[in-house]
Formats: sequence, structure tokens, C-alpha cells
Amino acid sequence: MKKLSFILSVIVLLPLHVSRADNIFSLIRDGKLDEAADSLSDVTTASTRDGNRLFYRSLLEGDADQSARLMEAALRSSVAPIYRQEIYYRLALYHLLKEDYTRLSELVSEYRTHWENGKYRAEMQRLSILIDERHANYDAAIKQSDRYLLEYSSGEANHWGMVDKARIMRRFDKDVGAHNMLRKLSREKSGPGVAVALYMLAEEAIRQKHTDDAVFYYNLLREAYPAAIGLDALMEKMENLTYSGDNRAEKLTGTFYSVQVGVFSVKDNAEKQADMFKQYNQKVEIRQKNVSDVKYHVVYVGRFTDYEEARRFKTMLESNHKEAYQVVAR
Repeated sequence: MKKLSFILSVIVLLPLHVSRADNIFSLIRDGKLDEAADSLSDVTTASTRDGNRLFYRSLLEGDADQSARLMEAALRSSVAPIYRQEIYYRLALYHLLKEDYTRLSELVSEYRTHWENGKYRAEMQRLSILIDERHANYDAAIKQSDRYLLEYSSGEANHWGMVDKARIMRRFDKDVGAHNMLRKLSREKSGPGVAVALYMLAEEAIRQKHTDDAVFYYNLLREAYPAAIGLDALMEKMENLTYSGDNRAEKLTGTFYSVQVGVFSVKDNAEKQADMFKQYNQKVEIRQKNVSDVKYHVVYVGRFTDYEEARRFKTMLESNHKEAYQVVAR
């Protein structure tokens, strides 16, 4: 955990309301860390100023363990009330990363006791759910998830609640319910849970060796969120998947193999992908596919009567484009 810095999260997490006396806090919030460090020497040692100074130092500390120790010291001092919630939240994240669930549980419980409707109410509820999950108390975790979703029925908090519940349901061997929840979330027009849902659906398909589904969700994730964390990991996992057919397509009249190179919700994106593959002198087609009342555009390259020929073509395309594709029977 050494060198794990809290500094990067400071700008996102700190409140916008700061008092006139909290100039150091303002400098930290604005990313002016050198100026904030220089200003620390001017802070007085009276009462709450001691606790505040410890808090400021913790935010400027690059070593996570030392930062946490400074925050704990600030809590024992007379730190200003506006900072106490911040300290509890950061310490909770620190002990989550350390997998110290005993201290994490204490912090979550203390926070919820002191601030029933605090700034980090939703985050602390999710951490409480996670604690039950880590202790394999799946019944309790699902009950907490249900209460959370009743309270947060829309918006970003709702997305994260659905992700949490789907993850726990999988651990509780409720794969169908988890899958349906993730499918519903993946069809949302926007929000932080959409990319996570697509990733989890692709991962689930890989685990169950449902190759077509894995490639389908991977392509949707790549199209909508090209910078998403996890794309490379999914592609590596898909490299070990193989088509489950047995080369019978050539025996069936009118049936052939193609390489599926993309699934897009926007037709213009599908057409751009199709243009990219016309260089291979193979038939390139865009076909509409409806999934749960949502229209997608699938790009196919080639028409092969022999599966092995299609597979070799797919391997060549993957080598050229550094992406995962799939042979499909049509």
C-alpha cells in the first residue's frame, strides 16, 4: 500500500463550501499542493487548528499509511466539523483497500451513527453491503441492497446499487436474476453503471463459454466506451474461447460462416467499421439485430462454407487489428 496516494481523489471528493479560514483546504482542492504545503507553516497551534493541520498534512502526504495515521490523529484532535465526514470517508476507503474489514466496519457504523443523513450516506451504505458480502452474509447483503434501491430509485446511486446487487446475486448462485438486472442496466441511455453492466455481462458469458454473447457485449462496450478499463482483459480472456459448432454448416443448404467484427447501436459507426474491412476483398455486410427491443447493427465479413477457412481468416484479422472477433454460422 506504500506510495498509494490520496491526493488524486482530493479534488473530486472535497466539498465546494469552505470557510474564509480554510485557505489551505482551498489550495488543496484547487490542486495547488506546493502552495498548500508552504502555507502549513503559518497555521497556528490553537485548538481546532491542530486537528485541521493534521488533516491538511494527511491530504498532502504521498504515503497512504502515513496519511491514514495523520487522519486518525486528526479525529482524536479538535478537527473542524466540516472535515470529520471527509476523514471518515477517506479512512473507510483506506481500510477497504487494506482489507481490514474490522476497522472498516467500525468506521461505517460510527459514521452512520453520527451522520444519519450525511454527505456520504449512500457510499457508507454500499460499504456496509460490501462488508456483509465479504463475510459471506449474502442474505443480509441482499436485504441491505434492496433497502438501498428503495431509497435510491434513480440516478447514479441507483446504478451503483444495481451493480452491487447483481454482483452479490452471482455469489449467491442467483445467476438468472443477476443477468436480468445487468441486462436492464446495460440498456440505460447513460450513467456510470452502463459500462460496468456491459463488462460484467461479457465476463459472465466468457465464464459460461458463451462465445457469441461474450463478443457481442465486448463490442458494445468497446463502441460506447472505447477508453473503458477492462477491455484488454476481456479480449485476453476471449482468446481462449472457441466456437462451439462442429463444422456442420457446410452440410446444410444455405448455411455459411462469417466473421463478426462489430456490433453497434449507431448505424454510422457500423458503416465506418464495414468500410475498414472492405480492403480484404471479402463480402462485407451490415445486418440488423434486435435484442430486448433494442436495435443493433452487426458487421459481418466473408461468406465461407468451411469453418476452418473462416477461423483462419478471423485469426488473420485479429492479428492485423489487435481486436477479438468471432466466427458465426449464418
